[in-house]
Amino acid sequence: MRTIIRRHIRRQGKVSIAVGCMLVVMAALAVIVAIVLAFVIDTRFLLVLFGSLILLTGAGVNFWMGSRARLEIAPERFIWCGFVGRAHRIAWRDLDRILLPAPGSRPRLVAAARLRDGSVVEINALWVSPTNPANLFSAPDLSHERRVLIDGHRAFLDGLSR
Repeated sequence: MRTIIRRHIRRQGKVSIAVGCMLVVMAALAVIVAIVLAFVIDTRFLLVLFGSLILLTGAGVNFWMGSRARLEIAPERFIWCGFVGRAHRIAWRDLDRILLPAPGSRPRLVAAARLRDGSVVEINALWVSPTNPANLFSAPDLSHERRVLIDGHRAFLDGLSR
């Protein structure tokens, strides 16, 4: 079983990638305008090229943020990662069960993983912007991610029982 869910395809990451594309187009236009104005009017217009570097840096940051947020289910482990920070991994063999968040818990908490040693790890790195208009009026719907985590653990347990 190899299932990859990328939250950014539906929400914030898709917006980040779109903003990155717009910044690249703006940077390309700024380069063209700077070169034309430098030849036609004065070479001081080449300073506009520094502005295009800033635009390209912003585009790179948006592409990076948009491509990071993910939940990946693999046969031997699952990995989750938000827009920033390191990726987190838990091997299925170390997992006892997936716990659903209690009503009233943090809105961005996907689930909790209870490990075989008794510790509990919160799975909350699937970052959902609190300023997203869909999240201002209600909590984000993370039920699909919860279901995939539970199904991935079930598939691992079924593989052990065979």
